[in-house]
Amino acid sequence: IISRSIDPIQSGVITLGKIEAGTIRNVIAGQARIEGTIRGLTQNMILTIDQRLKEICLGIEKSFGVEVKLDLNQGGYWPVENNPQLTKNFISYMKSQPTVNFITTEPKMTGEDFGFLLAKFPGTMFWLGVGNPDSQLHTATLNPDEKSIQRGVDAIKGFLINRMRQ
Repeated sequence: IISRSIDPIQSGVITLGKIEAGTIRNVIAGQARIEGTIRGLTQNMILTIDQRLKEICLGIEKSFGVEVKLDLNQGGYWPVENNPQLTKNFISYMKSQPTVNFITTEPKMTGEDFGFLLAKFPGTMFWLGVGNPDSQLHTATLNPDEKSIQRGVDAIKGFLINRMRQ
């Protein structure tokens, strides 16, 4: 699906991370369960992947005379699709501030609850640096510099005040 049905510039990921089948190694399993995740840079990309998965499952059913049950559950974790104009204004403001160490990052295929909000309201997501390059999210070593929080609050407050003046 990814290599044949998705624009390589758009990008998408299908990860099949859990497979359960059978009870012993020398008996063909009567059923199997595969679980995984789908990621994409846009909701349309995820819907395209979903549709292709459905089509392929129908093909497997017909080709092998089996029943395939496909359960797609996004669970509220939508891709982050920032509002282009608001994001442009945000970046411009942050780059102009001498107290802000603004760093541009490449797009990421994060599954975020914030993505669900951005599907309803225009906004932009940014990452607040934590002042410790060895401190990674979702790890036991996460140890942010708490002073980063106040610097982030001050920067956002400045952006909002600037935006209200426009």
